Amino acid sequence: MLNIIIADDHPIFRAGLKAILCDDFEHAQVHEAADRAKLRQILSKTPADLLLLDIFFPGLEPEADIQILRKQYPLMAILLVSMLSERRAVERLLRAGANGFVSKSAPPECMQQGLAKVMAGERPIYLPVSGYCNIARGDDNLATTLPKRQLEVLRLICKGHSNKEIARELSLSTSTIRAHVSALFQKLGVSNRAAAASFGTVHGVLDSCDGTQNGRT
Repeated sequence: MLNIIIADDHPIFRAGLKAILCDDFEHAQVHEAADRAKLRQILSKTPADLLLLDIFFPGLEPEADIQILRKQYPLMAILLVSMLSERRAVERLLRAGANGFVSKSAPPECMQQGLAKVMAGERPIYLPVSGYCNIARGDDNLATTLPKRQLEVLRLICKGHSNKEIARELSLSTSTIRAHVSALFQKLGVSNRAAAASFGTVHGVLDSCDGTQNGRT
């Protein structure tokens, strides 16, 4: 059984994180800490597998305390969750010992992906960009990883087209478009068209597809 700690002083945010954790880790034991003293108390009794830590947690000295936590609990994954938006500051905290970062302004899909990546040993950084989240994945470019047809569908979703309009634009059946949209949602880790459109916009899908329609046969 995984032992997970949520260290955040906002009860509503803790409740939201706990709901996500219960969905993703069915048998996890989730503990909550609203201040530094409570966090220390929990850690003294229950070694944690994962700590979700608000950088602006009451009483926390971010870099110094993360270094201490890393030394004391070398096997514990530390996922930072905050409104911090400066990449350099985030990278300093990762060098101090944190395993990943997810902006509090990111949608649930980004949090779920961040959790999965941290538990898999990766070091994700999800920064806020234009109301969505910028998924920092090195040189990975979404426009080069999607099949051409799915990229076309995503471009039209970004333009606000319905399934029927996309079907007409691409000369395909509506049922085929529905299948492409469903596959896209699964691949992008989103649950609705608005999130898919935001994801596509952040990753420059509209720019990357400028010549797609003219070159399609």
